[in-house]
Amino acid sequence: TANSQQPTAKIQNTAACRSACRFLHGIISDSASYNNMELESDSSSRRQSSMTEEERDDGSGISNIKQIITNLLRKLKAYSGDGNHDETETTNEAKNCRDNDLSISPIFYYTSIFLIVITLLQIITSLQDQAGPMDWFAEMLIPRIASMGFKAGMDEDEFGTTDGNICPPDRWIDSTFEQGSIKQPNGLYSAAYDPRNKVIEPTHFPHCASSRWVQLEKEHDCPSGREYVTIILPPKSKQSTDNSAGEGKIPKILHLSSPTNCLPTTTIQTLRHLTHQHISQAFTIYVHSSATMDNFLYQREWDIFPEVKEGVMCGMGKLNAVTRAAIKELKVGNNSTEQQHQRIVDEIGLGVKRDIWRYMILWEYGGITIDIDTLHTILAERGTTKTNAANATTDDGGYKTMRKLMHQWSTEKSDALLYFINNADKQRLPYVERIPFTDIMGAAPHHPLVYYSAKTALKNAILDTEKSITDTGRTTKIPPIKDGLHYTTGTVWKQIKTGEVIEIKNEKEKSIHIVDGDVILPPSLTSPKTSPWKSIFAAFKSSNAENMPSEDDINYVMRQHAAEQKYVAPKTMFSCMEHLLDAYLQ
Repeated sequence: TANSQQPTAKIQNTAACRSACRFLHGIISDSASYNNMELESDSSSRRQSSMTEEERDDGSGISNIKQIITNLLRKLKAYSGDGNHDETETTNEAKNCRDNDLSISPIFYYTSIFLIVITLLQIITSLQDQAGPMDWFAEMLIPRIASMGFKAGMDEDEFGTTDGNICPPDRWIDSTFEQGSIKQPNGLYSAAYDPRNKVIEPTHFPHCASSRWVQLEKEHDCPSGREYVTIILPPKSKQSTDNSAGEGKIPKILHLSSPTNCLPTTTIQTLRHLTHQHISQAFTIYVHSSATMDNFLYQREWDIFPEVKEGVMCGMGKLNAVTRAAIKELKVGNNSTEQQHQRIVDEIGLGVKRDIWRYMILWEYGGITIDIDTLHTILAERGTTKTNAANATTDDGGYKTMRKLMHQWSTEKSDALLYFINNADKQRLPYVERIPFTDIMGAAPHHPLVYYSAKTALKNAILDTEKSITDTGRTTKIPPIKDGLHYTTGTVWKQIKTGEVIEIKNEKEKSIHIVDGDVILPPSLTSPKTSPWKSIFAAFKSSNAENMPSEDDINYVMRQHAAEQKYVAPKTMFSCMEHLLDAYLQ
């Protein structure tokens, strides 16, 4: 019985070799036939040139390709073996296989079948606009390549990482770009972005995503003395092997918020000089205009911040209502036009959008955020912006301050950086209230301080029970940072001395560096009385209206009107629900 099973085993062992030989022989034959067809086609080109396009299609090209495909499919089917061949035929074919040195492992056969099945599944799922097996493989592979710091093809002395040098398809940068164009969503949220039971990971391509966002708007002309700019790149020779991480934990990205992309030429020259000459690990600077902020906040569907769009709309609407009431009571510019008043309202309301944008951009991509007005205040120290910004070769005044700040950002060992003003002398008792300076902030992506601060800012903007203005200015500006510190550190942040680092409990290797802003920032930015209100006072002054009220009067009247904000009242100053209904029903 054992001897009778031996021929069967030989048949099974040689079946794969026989089928592989037959399949390869068929492919080679078809390839040779196709080459002969091409030669014959060349020799008869004159004859075929007189034929019509339809006759040529019917004669050789398409029909030959169809025939080859048919033969390949037929031989692939035969390749699997039909079991009707006798032992003699099998043995002879196996012998021919060995004689021609064409024996192939069965692994080749199964691998080919696997690849064909995967390709067919990918085609089917793509037609149904769903992710297929190749998408799943790419989703697993691409982030790992990015996290390894894969070097792009650079010159010998210039190197960088995948991010920013080689960008993947849009869907891997941000799903918002996947369709190739930005369109206004119909609703605030969709089921595809439901964060429940999902692990939300930071993006591996913050530079690619940031560059796409700031470049969505079309370039336009700027007034004299200003230039249109979206990105200021450092020289590649100054980039580290990981331009997003470097020595410190905070990405080397500087997010500059501005009403427009038209910046003063002297400011651009100063920033370029800073990034090219003095910073060993230079920052990439992205200029986010008001239009860019709108795209970023409104067009994205936020995984764990579904209330972003509602927060921006309600927060701006609530503050605008207070501003209009204050303008009317203060009688700003009796002869001023409605356009001047609207300019004040718009600029003050922009502060809410900028506050929420600051948390969202740090949460998604990390880096450092700074406002253009704050940047100009720093550079204006001893006239840097007006006098030596064009040459930017001295270390005086604001230029020196910016150099110190950027060096501090690039070497920061903690993964969050927070400046405080109104610091007590060495923070001894009795305790003196410190004020977070939010116009400059830094954090790694998905930092818990940013998360809790963002949630508080959105709550203050949306809920009708929350005021829009307090003694520290907008309720989306300083109060969220205090709440974020409370949620992450308890009361520790109130006792810790300025300059020390807070380690966050229950958060692995997460920390916050408390920095003394009174030492490094200009005095005009560190006054506890005017600093939180700086942008509001500037909005009133920018209107150039007559009978401009004092800063104390603006402060008092706006806080009084904000205190009238009530949740339930016959005539409430502002209702988020009504505001959203009006917006969506128009």
